Amino acid sequence: MTLLKMRVHNHAERQTQGEKVKRKIATLIAGILLVSIVSAGLITSWGTITGSVVVEGPVFYATSGEGSPGSLLINEQGTGTTYTISGYDERRFITNELGEEIDFYAPELELSVEAFLLDGTIPKKLDLEFGYYTESVDGTYYPFCNVEINVTSESLQTYSDICEGNSADNLKGFYYSIKGRSTGDVKISVKTTGQETKAQVLGVAE
Repeated sequence: MTLLKMRVHNHAERQTQGEKVKRKIATLIAGILLVSIVSAGLITSWGTITGSVVVEGPVFYATSGEGSPGSLLINEQGTGTTYTISGYDERRFITNELGEEIDFYAPELELSVEAFLLDGTIPKKLDLEFGYYTESVDGTYYPFCNVEINVTSESLQTYSDICEGNSADNLKGFYYSIKGRSTGDVKISVKTTGQETKAQVLGVAE
């Protein structure tokens, strides 16, 4: 009787150990798959992987730069300035060309702008668009996604919204566009010195 109990106990223990090993293997595989999914594109270059599978996407900061377009920095807060957007004016910020062409996963993005109404009656609209280009000079620009925000104050405020885009292949750089949606007498002031005019990758789009 004692021997039978020992055999049953040993068999149950082996089953428990086997289940633990299976769970560990399954967890490891899931972790590898998740990392491989979110590591595509910029994650391997500019994203941060903390622990085993927790990923923080890159942030693209609109800065001043000289001339047009302005500069778009990756995970770097540069010097800023204030722009005035009248009517349907557009201000575009671009990154330098990447060292090599990359493939980029379908991103979930938070687009934000720091702005206030300079002339006109509130609310007034701005289009925020984040995308990529194939050539920085005379190239074609392709949007990942865009949002429309209402500027509702004559004092400086940060406005933001979330959107999702499709994956992209063989891209060479990124851009962030801010475009007016009003008549020519409307002026909106956009500020980049506060580091709140930016596009942040939140993760992989569902």
